[in-house]
Amino acid sequence: MGSFCKKICAGIVTFNPEISRLSENIDTIRNQVDAIFIVDNNSNNINIIKKIISKDSGIKLICNNQNRGIATALNQLMKAAEDWKYSYVITLDQDSVSTPGMVSELVSHIDMKTGIVSPQIVDRNMVDISNWDSCRDNKVYEVHQAARKGIITSGALTSIEAWKHVGGFDDSFFIDYVDYDFNKRLLLEGYRLIRTGRTILIHECGNMQATPLVVLRRSQNNKWHFERFYSFGHSPFRCYYKARNRILFSKKYAGIAGPMQFEGAIQIIPQIILTLLFEKNRKEKFKSFIRGIIDGCKQHVDKYVVMNNECE
Repeated sequence: MGSFCKKICAGIVTFNPEISRLSENIDTIRNQVDAIFIVDNNSNNINIIKKIISKDSGIKLICNNQNRGIATALNQLMKAAEDWKYSYVITLDQDSVSTPGMVSELVSHIDMKTGIVSPQIVDRNMVDISNWDSCRDNKVYEVHQAARKGIITSGALTSIEAWKHVGGFDDSFFIDYVDYDFNKRLLLEGYRLIRTGRTILIHECGNMQATPLVVLRRSQNNKWHFERFYSFGHSPFRCYYKARNRILFSKKYAGIAGPMQFEGAIQIIPQIILTLLFEKNRKEKFKSFIRGIIDGCKQHVDKYVVMNNECE
């Protein structure tokens, strides 16, 4: 794994995880890093979590007495890793599964101007992951947009120095768009975001379901392709933050991010339409979207001020 090996750990945020999937998550990343930090957001099965990690001194558990949200928990992970003298953290959702050699591939793209290196994400709801190796596209490119097909938290090998430079994850976002907001600040501060398709992370985003809609879309590497729309199946609770945080995102970067300052807000209407067309519990989800929009418009947001376009 090279000279960076001793500076890398993994971080997992848990909240009522499915234990079998969490165990698989830990097992597949454990031999690729020196340590794992887990921040638990007051899970109701915390005693089982403690039991499955009790025999491994390389796994450190931080327990919150309430659900403090994904952003705060990620900041706790990064701070704990910094205190233990790590330089990079690979952050993972509780249900993600790493593939062999993933960390080594991510590490090979590290340099001082790179804030994040991400693997290719394969959603188990969208493809047959029994033969996951065949899903690799082997393409390596820079990601230039924060939100549209931006880098997600899970699988992201993140520089602690870059995390500190841009002010960490925004606690006020709580959940949803936390990673895209972080991406935006990294890009504004001159950091590179790298995505490598030479390795894969098996991921699960909500309860995604294929819809009949197929449209022509442009990917992050500027290649046009036909792509099927998937509904996410998120809860009304999540729908609220999907709307609110997209409004906050657009307000936060108004005037400093060119036309892409609105890439958050313009996604809300398609999200609502897809939900109303293809998901269950439409009435409650629609109400949550509307409340999120209203609260996002009302809430004060400090506009982000670019500190230094040349990262050190």
